[in-house]
Amino acid sequence: MKIIKLEDQNYPPLLKEIFNPPQKLYLEGDFIESDFEKLIAIVGTRKFSSYGKEAAIYFAENLARAGLTIVSGLARGIDTFAHQSALEVGGRTIAVLGSGLSNIYPSENKQLARNIIKSGVLVSEFEPDEGPLPYHFPQRNRIIAGLSKATLVIEAPIKSGSLITARFALEQNREVFCVPGSIFSNNSEGTNYLISEGAKLVSDYREILREFGIETEDKIVKPIFKNQEENLIYEIILDSDQAISVDEIIKISRLTPQLVNATISMLELTDVIKDLGGGKYTVRS
Repeated sequence: MKIIKLEDQNYPPLLKEIFNPPQKLYLEGDFIESDFEKLIAIVGTRKFSSYGKEAAIYFAENLARAGLTIVSGLARGIDTFAHQSALEVGGRTIAVLGSGLSNIYPSENKQLARNIIKSGVLVSEFEPDEGPLPYHFPQRNRIIAGLSKATLVIEAPIKSGSLITARFALEQNREVFCVPGSIFSNNSEGTNYLISEGAKLVSDYREILREFGIETEDKIVKPIFKNQEENLIYEIILDSDQAISVDEIIKISRLTPQLVNATISMLELTDVIKDLGGGKYTVRS
């Protein structure tokens, strides 16, 4: 276990910029130079949906492959998927704990914590044996946001701790990205609210890479979808040799006109497809 202090040269530079930065940090593992240049926090609810899980894996895997270091809080749910996905593609990840490093919480993530140490860092401002007290987690969230150039909120209820992380990020003039969700899902209330307040809606990991100045191949990457209808209609449009009309989509999909039109509207809203006029659509490249 190592200790770095605020005045040390290897103290994370972005974290120094926040209000009331930790005076010292306990570490397991080592920071590397790229950790200070390309960090993105990925956070979300512990009570995730299948959509939230899919989104967390999609973004964490692709961003890690592109060289970004994934920062999260080692919590159950979205945090766990973010860390695991980064490791599974050979990427780096940093876990910021709400407890001391000798008291890993939650206990089921002890093996994940050991794996992170091999190719990343465990971080805490708390004494090694301290437990996961409730007031520790907002403190942890300010470090997650403070370490990172940007924060991506995957799925979060309106009272989620992830919104606290997003608020800290906004206060430090850091970018906040959100994955949109269903208006009927409690897990999307927080993300949809943040989007309404100015957070950037994202459905493609390349949108985030561009914010980091990373160029990507100009090829179509399948985005994430909230339901089977979105996936089906996307595939129909993608497989078409040219722009396809709504009538043709209805015929091929065998869905009702009302459902097709509603789904197309949602795909347009999330910039997955574009209207070429005359009721014809193509996939947005």
